[in-house]
Amino acid sequence: MKYRTMAVLCGVLLTASLASAQAPRFRWQTGQVLVYRTEHNTLASFAKDETKSETKTRVQSIKRWQVLGVDAAGVATLQMSLSALFFETVPPVGDPLVFDSTHLDKSDKALRTQYENYVGQPLVVVRVDGQGKIVEVKEAKPGYSATKYESDPPFKFVLPTEALKANSAWERGYRITLEPPQGTGEKYDAAQRYQCKSVTENLAVVRMTTEVKGTQGAQEDQVPLWQMQPEGEIVFDVQAGRLQKATLKIDKEAKMEGGQTHFQSVYTEEYAGDR
Repeated sequence: MKYRTMAVLCGVLLTASLASAQAPRFRWQTGQVLVYRTEHNTLASFAKDETKSETKTRVQSIKRWQVLGVDAAGVATLQMSLSALFFETVPPVGDPLVFDSTHLDKSDKALRTQYENYVGQPLVVVRVDGQGKIVEVKEAKPGYSATKYESDPPFKFVLPTEALKANSAWERGYRITLEPPQGTGEKYDAAQRYQCKSVTENLAVVRMTTEVKGTQGAQEDQVPLWQMQPEGEIVFDVQAGRLQKATLKIDKEAKMEGGQTHFQSVYTEEYAGDR
């Protein structure tokens, strides 16, 4: 009995060791629904002489990714919808404007018209591989195009082709497309670099930075790109094969038009269970 118990234990340890030595993957199951809570706070300000104007926004949502199917190569067809959405903007002058899907009667009429149809129905259907890369955007409402997911992966980063371990590093090259209203289709080469800080109890902590190439022009020309340059930490559940949490920040400022413009952004997304 003693030797049998030891053999079983050794088998478990060997299996865990082999799993940790393998390349990490997002794991999907048909019918599964992954729920994430998100919050995005931004502050955009412009100061000139003794005057300063600023606009604040806060967006909260409950995001649902439903797995419609998984093919033999591990590529999943995922459908994303929002079960709740809150949006608030505080302009430089005037009262805050609010949309709250749980209190439509208290929402701003214009915002209600704009956002009401984005809650409780599919917004995008995509095919995503085991690294977290978009293979195909099959269906999409405005704002969820293939170019959006090229610069902003659906689960915020892509996995390496080798095992995750402390100090391991990898990167992905891609292209940013500035769609309206930020731009008119201008394209910029970019790279996101990842470094695994630690792997503890099946949770890998990954540091991410973003670099946009070819931006040596005037500072005002670079402002539309600020929103595309997040950096921060991502926590990945290696055993479950899913994003656990992402905390991404942007802090940029520049002198322009005789004044100083400043943009700050804090985005968090956290796994809230399968439903």
